[in-house]
Amino acid sequence: MQHDNHQHSDERSDKHSDKHSDKRADKSGLRVERRVDGRLWAGRDGSAVPVRMVRCFPWSSPARMLSLRDADDAEVALVARLSDLEDGSREVLGEALLEAGFVLDVVEVLEIEEDVEIRRWQVRTRQGDRSFQTALDAWPRDAPTGGLLMEDVAGDLFRIPPLDELDLKSQKKVWAFID
Repeated sequence: MQHDNHQHSDERSDKHSDKHSDKRADKSGLRVERRVDGRLWAGRDGSAVPVRMVRCFPWSSPARMLSLRDADDAEVALVARLSDLEDGSREVLGEALLEAGFVLDVVEVLEIEEDVEIRRWQVRTRQGDRSFQTALDAWPRDAPTGGLLMEDVAGDLFRIPPLDELDLKSQKKVWAFID
């Protein structure tokens, strides 16, 4: 009798695990797009619903653990990392993150100094002057909307625009970080 209970428990666990994994975004399943109505739409296998993006946790990593929720606040998908998505969906969701204000847009790089294990940046953003620190081995990655994305030690994201959109002094300072 105990064996039967264990078997039922395993079946429930498998069903829960299947249900949970169905919500996970992966390169072959979830599609996210912005439609003509301006809203985000998400779905699989050709069916999609309008969604809104909710950042879950950790707050220190704004581009991770994004919940896509429908009009009834039911979770349609949980995106663990933007990199889990195929290119088009990653770009759309990346743009939505930028629009939501989770990323500070750099308009000028004032100074970059290296210290022991830390690189200190002083920048001017659309939101005002900011100072932030990155590990010496932290390098910018390509931003979904162009330019570079830099994550500081506190988990805040800074978008550096394509070089040709920066003044010459800023370009020279950022050049060392470009592949």
